[in-house]
Amino acid sequence: MNDKNFAGNSKSAVDFLGNEWKFDCMGCAISKGEIKIPGGIIYEGKYTILGADPEIPIPGFLIVNIKRHVNSFSELNKEERNEVGDVIVYAEKALKELKIVREVTLVQEERSKHFHIWIFPNYIWMTEKFGKGIKYLRDVSEYAQKNASESDVKEVLNVVESIRKYFEKRNINE
Repeated sequence: MNDKNFAGNSKSAVDFLGNEWKFDCMGCAISKGEIKIPGGIIYEGKYTILGADPEIPIPGFLIVNIKRHVNSFSELNKEERNEVGDVIVYAEKALKELKIVREVTLVQEERSKHFHIWIFPNYIWMTEKFGKGIKYLRDVSEYAQKNASESDVKEVLNVVESIRKYFEKRNINE
């Protein structure tokens, strides 16, 4: 994995379906619909978009993207913070109640220049192959990018659809 392309720091990307995207800011391009997230948007609120990570094909690897171009959680207004929190709560519940994974890791870093939060699923194979903890997320991500099979990609898309249906049955704004 080339570090300059990691976390949206590049001006282009290839999603795990093979589509190439050019952009000034990946987060803004997703918010404007210029980048089509593989499997489509799971949930769109007033301030956020939830979808699968477009570059790393791991079932249940979700991204909460803020629509407005800001860099840090501290730059969000109260309404945005509330919606981000609600989306995280329901995304985690979906992953656990649908028995996709038992635990997740949340990550937000300012390096990517557009605020988003990773909801990274923790699978047994990841721990067995790389160990446990946040320090292994890059290794796991690179491995998934390089070794994903067609069935892995189909599983990602199936999980996206399952989580979308989970969200459709709930009104997270209440």
